[in-house]
Order: sequence, then C-alpha cells, then structure tokens
Amino acid sequence: MADESFFGYPFIALVMVAPTFRRGGVATALMRHVEALFSGQKLFTSTNESNVPMQALLSRLGYTRSGTIDNLDADDPELVYFKSN
Repeated sequence: MADESFFGYPFIALVMVAPTFRRGGVATALMRHVEALFSGQKLFTSTNESNVPMQALLSRLGYTRSGTIDNLDADDPELVYFKSN
C-alpha cells in the first residue's frame, strides 16, 4: 500500500508477505513495482527497529535511514527510510 500523504511525498505504508512465501523475492518485487509507479520521485517508507528482515531488504534496495519516530509502538521505534527514485 502506497500513497502520497507523507508530507506530499509517496510513502509505502505497508508491505506484507505470507509466511510461506517469504525469502522468495516477493517483497523485493512488490517494492520495485511501487518504485516504478513513483519513478522520479522521492520515496519514503518505515519499519520498526525490531523488523531486521525489512531493514535488510531496504538496505539491499538502496534506501537510507532518514529518521526515527519514537512512541508509536512501546519500546520499538519506527525507523523512516528514503530513496531518491
């Protein structure tokens, strides 16, 4: 799910892959599809600090950390990522 509600920029709000299909490139394909939809634009997303697999995916796809939001989930900060698409 993506929209342009993050300070006027595209934001990937949610990426979910069924457990039986994880580690098979599905999340990568979904992210690349959204990137193509917003080609030429700044693109943002976020994940919890505890979600190490998503952080690794974002790193592989060229996203960089852009900030942290505390107090959304107890003791699990939200990490904001950015990609110049």
